[in-house]
Amino acid sequence: MRRCLIAGVAACALVIAAACSTGPSRSSVPAPADWASEAETDPLAGDPSFTAPPTALLPSPEPAPAEESPAEPAPDGEGSTAGPLGVNLIAAAGPLGLRLLEPSGEVVGLLGPDHIVTQPTWSRDGLRLAATLIHPATGVSQVAVVDITTGDIATTPTSSPYFFYSWSHDGSRLVALGPSQTGGTAAFILDEAGGPAADVTLQSQSLYVAWEPGGRRLLLHAGHRLLLVNDVDSPRDHSDYGLVGVDFLAPAWVPGTQDFLYVDSYGQAPPDAGEQELLDRRATTSPQLLRRNADTGEITDLGPAGLYTMLAVHPSGDRAAISAASHERPALAGDGSETASISPTGPETGVPAGAVQIVDLATAERLTVLDRIGHWLEWSPDGRHLLIAASSDDPDSIGMSWHIWDGRQSYELARFAPTATFLRDYFQFADQYDETPRLWSPDSDAITFGANTADGGVAAVARLDSAGAMTSLGPSDVSFWSPPRPDGGLP
Repeated sequence: MRRCLIAGVAACALVIAAACSTGPSRSSVPAPADWASEAETDPLAGDPSFTAPPTALLPSPEPAPAEESPAEPAPDGEGSTAGPLGVNLIAAAGPLGLRLLEPSGEVVGLLGPDHIVTQPTWSRDGLRLAATLIHPATGVSQVAVVDITTGDIATTPTSSPYFFYSWSHDGSRLVALGPSQTGGTAAFILDEAGGPAADVTLQSQSLYVAWEPGGRRLLLHAGHRLLLVNDVDSPRDHSDYGLVGVDFLAPAWVPGTQDFLYVDSYGQAPPDAGEQELLDRRATTSPQLLRRNADTGEITDLGPAGLYTMLAVHPSGDRAAISAASHERPALAGDGSETASISPTGPETGVPAGAVQIVDLATAERLTVLDRIGHWLEWSPDGRHLLIAASSDDPDSIGMSWHIWDGRQSYELARFAPTATFLRDYFQFADQYDETPRLWSPDSDAITFGANTADGGVAAVARLDSAGAMTSLGPSDVSFWSPPRPDGGLP
């Protein structure tokens, strides 16, 4: 299984999980997108290795010792039952606790009212909700999983607070990202109740993940390397696609196929490429958007990409929205104006300084739908609309606007200022959060988000039939809508 390949920014290793005292903030931040800055921390050296944990050690992370950080009881009582919670709910977290809301704003459930609750993440069928709970005084963290059909709550102590979750498509597994003891990021495989499900974790300086639609294979962009874990319960069983470059970019699967999309900066370098060849390729080639078959390895070139490229694949699998910037990773400030209608551009024209484009995944043809950088891309559940977040025209403002592309034109839905939490913890990593869409209502007629207002941070709702208007559902740092139920919504 092991190949002698040159490593990227940092070597990846599957190792036994260990306790970590890092705080609840995300431990890794995007590196500068220009190659000069990146080269300072990219020695292009090292060999990834896969190490089984010693049999004498426990197969899961140990919680912090009681004398260092005393364990807290489950916030609402582990295994407590509050009854079915219904459908079409909004999870609104912060500044303390998490409220489960009806779209009207009625509170139907409360989780951890005395805890810091972060990363509320709906399962893809809307039947469960996972979140990280952190005691504000001791820093002790737990994973909480709420069963929406029964109201039961399961909690599991963690050695460090996870800062991202993504459910497998069948709901049987969670991948959680958190700080690693090496200073980078670690990926943990959890079961449906939030407990450890695998005895190894993947660690790298940066990690982005994507679940195979309908399956349990897990794609990981680790540092500059692309890996495919064939069975998340046995992470050592994996395929190594070698170096692709440009860390902090999320790959994306194409529904209905065995294909995935990613950005390659090394001109499809062979696995045995030496350090000098990689440096030469990086200096003479531009990033490309590639489509690859996980089974056959066949690669299709879909044209140029930027050093910062965000991907959102349409539910049908026939197209993808991309936000690309050709030079440096964009700051959250606008530098253009929106386009009134679609203007077709061929792949041969390159990547604009900042734009949102729709790429035909069969022909590689492109349509520019917004001539600003998109900081958030998310298709509606019915696939009819694309949600785009763009920065304000004022470079000194943190104000932003939501735009909707309806298949014919783009228009502004609402202007807002994101809450500090939404801006810091979500927008910076929006391409990863597209792995688990969360802002659209299950009926595809509204969105929810964390907005900063004169009354402070609130859970806001903007409806497609009320462009320019925004409704507050009460105090919150972030808010996310449950996805459609596979059974039509019956609890």
